[in-house]
Amino acid sequence: MSTALVFGANGVSGIALLQALSASSDKEWKKIIAISRRPPVLDHDDPRVVFESVDLLAPKDEVVQKLRHAGAAEATHTFFYAYIAKEDEQELIDVNRKLFGNAMEAVAEVSKQMKVFLLQTGYKYYGTHKGGENLASYPWKADSPRHEGGNFYYVQEDMLKDECNKNGWKWIVTRPNFILGVTKGNFMSLATTVALYASGCKALNQPLVFPGSSVSYKLEYDQSTAANNAAFQIFAATTEKAYNRAFNIYDGKTETFVDLWPKIADYFGVKLASPPADDPPSSANIGSDVVNLHSVPEWAKNHKSDLEKLVKEQDLDPDALKYATWDFLDFATSRTWKDRATLDEARSIGWTKTVDSFEDGFKPVFEELKRLKVIPA
Repeated sequence: MSTALVFGANGVSGIALLQALSASSDKEWKKIIAISRRPPVLDHDDPRVVFESVDLLAPKDEVVQKLRHAGAAEATHTFFYAYIAKEDEQELIDVNRKLFGNAMEAVAEVSKQMKVFLLQTGYKYYGTHKGGENLASYPWKADSPRHEGGNFYYVQEDMLKDECNKNGWKWIVTRPNFILGVTKGNFMSLATTVALYASGCKALNQPLVFPGSSVSYKLEYDQSTAANNAAFQIFAATTEKAYNRAFNIYDGKTETFVDLWPKIADYFGVKLASPPADDPPSSANIGSDVVNLHSVPEWAKNHKSDLEKLVKEQDLDPDALKYATWDFLDFATSRTWKDRATLDEARSIGWTKTVDSFEDGFKPVFEELKRLKVIPA
């Protein structure tokens, strides 16, 4: 029997993993230790789940004490999702280096039964946040060359390998792309922001305007449903062939917004703009530029009072609009380069699952957001 130690347990990925572990037998996982700075944001009806509020930027002794209090001495498998966002690249690297380093050092001191440490990074490894010459050659593979310059994923993955070698642990890295899941907080959830945007368009009797250009509308993107990511991560953490390896993880089928955007509009009962996406200006550098033609942050700012009125009239969560990451939606729909990776590494260890990004990703998120009263039912 194993004990899971989950850092970042209140985020989209952490919550998905807790749910997947809770669906398992107690003969597989006897205890699930959930670590997050905040108290739990969603209910977890499983007596095996133990929450501990921990600030990973606190002095190491304090982190060690908290882990001991939570019972992390029994932990055998660590799953790490904790993250602090910063706009400046070097600040992002520095704060997440400290965050991750504190966590690993505390685990090494407390969890003497630790066997496997899994770190989730993502497609930024391949330069998808930068574009142009920073992009790795398609399709992106786990061993694709790193781009020039700083990237906090590179720092964390190197730290992981060093710490695991030092402590005799096995390491695993998983790299998803856009993660489709639910949490109550501002955690770059594309599906949550799309839901709030579409709900606003519905209430205002406006068409669902695509933020980017027709180029982005037609590009191939890998979507990574949180539940599918979690299932793979548990599979990998308990499969010896996965140890000391990195893996891409996405839903298994390439998607375009040509397919997804009309399904989203149909779900919310809103019309598509005509045409559904505008052409980019001739001056645009396709493959390097972010071409945003219809700013969703500007739309949200212009309709702030309307959206606040909708929240009150529908008796929604008073913080519903705070869960939107409008800038992230603009960026995700306005880049002029595709996201295409291979699942060859995951398939090589026996992972055969494929899920539908809308039916198994976006749609369940929308349904859960209704239940949580983040969007109107």
